[in-house]
Amino acid sequence: LWLRDGGCTIPGCTAPPWWCDGHHVTHWADGGATDVANAALVCGRHHTIVHQCGWTATVTGTGVTWHT
Repeated sequence: LWLRDGGCTIPGCTAPPWWCDGHHVTHWADGGATDVANAALVCGRHHTIVHQCGWTATVTGTGVTWHT
């Protein structure tokens, strides 16, 4: 994740990878895998927002696109 995402994947956020959490795009409790193809780096602030607002994301081999 550090190599692919380079930090928080929310557009405009400049948080470095060491300030970020790995977020399951499809939650593991809903059958989501714990692997790079189902994960995105997000900083603590954005991780809270993603869960509170129900944002979704599309993950490719080159990056993450968020859908609000």
